[in-house]
Amino acid sequence: MLRVALSRVTPSSGWTRSAFWPGIGLTALLVAAGFYLWSPRGAHSLAAKRTGGAAAESAAEEGVVRLTPSKLKAAELGVAEVRMREIQASRRVPGQIGYNTSRRLEIKVPAGGVVKRVLVLPGQTVKRGDQLALLASVDVGLAREEVVHSEADLRIAERETDWLGQIATNTEALLDELGDGPDVQEIEKQFNDKLLGDHRNKIVSAYSKLRYAARAAKAALGSGNSISERLLQQRVSDREVAEANYLSVCEQAKFDARQQLAKSQAALEHARHLVAVNREKLKLLLGPFAEIARHDDETLCELVLRSPLDGKVEDRFVSDGVQFVASQTLFALANTDTLWVSAQIYEREWAALAGGDVKELKVESPALPGYEVAAKVQFFGVGMSAETHAVPLVAELPNSESRLKPGMFAWVTVPLGPRREALVVPAGSLLRHEEEAFVFVEQSPGVYRKAVVTPGLETTEFIEATSGLRAGEKVVDRGAFYLKSEMLLEGEEP
Repeated sequence: MLRVALSRVTPSSGWTRSAFWPGIGLTALLVAAGFYLWSPRGAHSLAAKRTGGAAAESAAEEGVVRLTPSKLKAAELGVAEVRMREIQASRRVPGQIGYNTSRRLEIKVPAGGVVKRVLVLPGQTVKRGDQLALLASVDVGLAREEVVHSEADLRIAERETDWLGQIATNTEALLDELGDGPDVQEIEKQFNDKLLGDHRNKIVSAYSKLRYAARAAKAALGSGNSISERLLQQRVSDREVAEANYLSVCEQAKFDARQQLAKSQAALEHARHLVAVNREKLKLLLGPFAEIARHDDETLCELVLRSPLDGKVEDRFVSDGVQFVASQTLFALANTDTLWVSAQIYEREWAALAGGDVKELKVESPALPGYEVAAKVQFFGVGMSAETHAVPLVAELPNSESRLKPGMFAWVTVPLGPRREALVVPAGSLLRHEEEAFVFVEQSPGVYRKAVVTPGLETTEFIEATSGLRAGEKVVDRGAFYLKSEMLLEGEEP
């Protein structure tokens, strides 16, 4: 066969020796190239040549994440503008939510007695003035009787003072009229319907005797020698005695009228004080939450207990027919539209807090994830606890929806130090990887550049960027972790 094949390659077939050997060399070269390409070294070299351009292009875009339209839609990214704003250092400290002490009351009665009927149930909503229970108390009944008696004495004293006042006024008017020397009949007619008491008889009688003695003395003096000297002297003496008696009666009447009026006024004032004292005694026995059931003699011991505020019956400690002692708690009422939170400010943070103007806190409770409420500072504790080395800071927070409950644990964000201007990004935009802090800056929709930043002051809402960003740039604040994942996945691909 070989001989036959070789015999075919003859000069007569058109092949020459000079054409044969170059063909053999080309064939060998192609075979060698094939073996090289199929070898590991050759394959690696070829792959390097093919990917060399793509690697150079990827190196030029390092830190840039590009999202396809479908990925951009799925990511639901949100962006925020980098800008200057006021920020303030803060500290998150533990706190306890409790009642607003001015809106939680334990209902008590200072007097002992018996519960006749309970009118509310625990958990029931009540309005200010609603009846809580009907009670009966002997102490209250006796106090009411003292009030009634003292009020009656006061009315008597008022009438007596008024009567004596009129007598004193009329007595002085009578004495003024008698100074002009009118007839007795005229005086009696003028003061007939006016109060004079027993002063009328004494004064008018003395005045009448004086008038009679004066006329007798005048007649004796005008008779000349018709009467004896002794009788004349007797008439003159009688006139002088009558005049002295009249003046004495007048002076005594004026004094007695004023004295009786003064005593009556003092008695009236005492009666008024006694009424006030007995009323105050009754008020103290009733306390701030009870009042008289009915104002009649048959229900002197009955009283009604009323709600002092709008709220709910937190607890009930009595039932129908049960006896209670003075100052025993009968009900607990509370209005939870506002609550108090007590935050513990530790000794190391007190100096920074004391230097600031703290007016508002932010309160969160693990029981209500995502729910945050602002609380207005009410007061600071007066002393530091020896056990916790903390000072309580009490703030009032709104709770109209009743989502917060007394006794809940809370985290309280307390501002520390003064407020200042800073370039900030939203707290949700800052990411960290291998001790590097960065954000994603939106270059255009779907194209985001990683920007390394130096964080400064951090709050619950914003983080200061001291380097790496400019005001006006837009950073991803919602979905930033999605971009971080995309960036890391691209870095792992061969």
